[in-house]
Amino acid sequence: MSIQSSEALEAARMNPERSLRTGQGSALRGILLNGALGAAKLAAGLLGHSYALVADAAESFADVMGSCVTLYGLKLAAEPADQTHPSGHGRAETIASAVTALVLIVVGGAIFWQATLSLSLPRHAPSPLTLLVLVPVILVKEWMFHWIRARGREIGSLAVVADAWHQRSDVVTSVAALTGIILAWAGGPTWSHADSWAAMLASLWLIGTGLWLLGPTLHELMEGSVDPALQEFIYETSRSCPGIEGIDKVWVRKLGMRLMVDMHVEVDPNLSVLEGHRLAHEVKAKLQRELPQVRDVMVHVEPYDPERPKRPYRLQKNRK
Repeated sequence: MSIQSSEALEAARMNPERSLRTGQGSALRGILLNGALGAAKLAAGLLGHSYALVADAAESFADVMGSCVTLYGLKLAAEPADQTHPSGHGRAETIASAVTALVLIVVGGAIFWQATLSLSLPRHAPSPLTLLVLVPVILVKEWMFHWIRARGREIGSLAVVADAWHQRSDVVTSVAALTGIILAWAGGPTWSHADSWAAMLASLWLIGTGLWLLGPTLHELMEGSVDPALQEFIYETSRSCPGIEGIDKVWVRKLGMRLMVDMHVEVDPNLSVLEGHRLAHEVKAKLQRELPQVRDVMVHVEPYDPERPKRPYRLQKNRK
């Protein structure tokens, strides 16, 4: 039976060290570039009398914090298993993703609140010179979003994907600022608060994106099911080992980018304990060869019984 590939399956086939290097490299680039862009937007916003651009600069600095959290989470996830964390530290990467999503929500709420307060204050029309900063920022940040998201999908990292959406959030706030500045500048005193309204709209998008990113993170923290193609590959790979008559159960837990597998395999009931033990180790070794991101495999050996009722998820070898 052919198995359809998926991003999760391809990520599980990657070398763990390479995955971590890729994730850490993308986070570091995000920190450096967002810091420079945030400083440029803050200076342009203050000098050009644009509240939306100042709010946009705050979002860029939030991106720096998000990338720092991602970098630290990936570094902690790379730590080996120890007495207090026998399954490793992979969940640090998942927690980093949750923190990044929460930062988006908090920053969005803060921008909305400050923009609301600014509506009652007298405003100067923003300077059109601020557009010279915004246009290249939008282009650079959109490129960053696509580049970092591709890296995150490649290595199967929720934290890196969340960091990419932080970059896209900066694009949205920058576009909102651009629209507000143009309206305030071209519309005269009647539209003097247009960039504040633009900042409020962008903040609502930030909050929505943060809530959306929390979904897969909470799913992983609650040990939800993994991608069906990955699950099917584990079934078929285990079943193809010589001496394995069937697969009764398989549980797969995702710990950041790493996987933990717990499975029940069925063998000839007349085999010795030693032979059953050997087959269990062969299944584990084969899975870890095929999927380097599998940290550990717990194999339970059961006697094969052709008369046992089959359950929907049960996979059996065809017996002649």
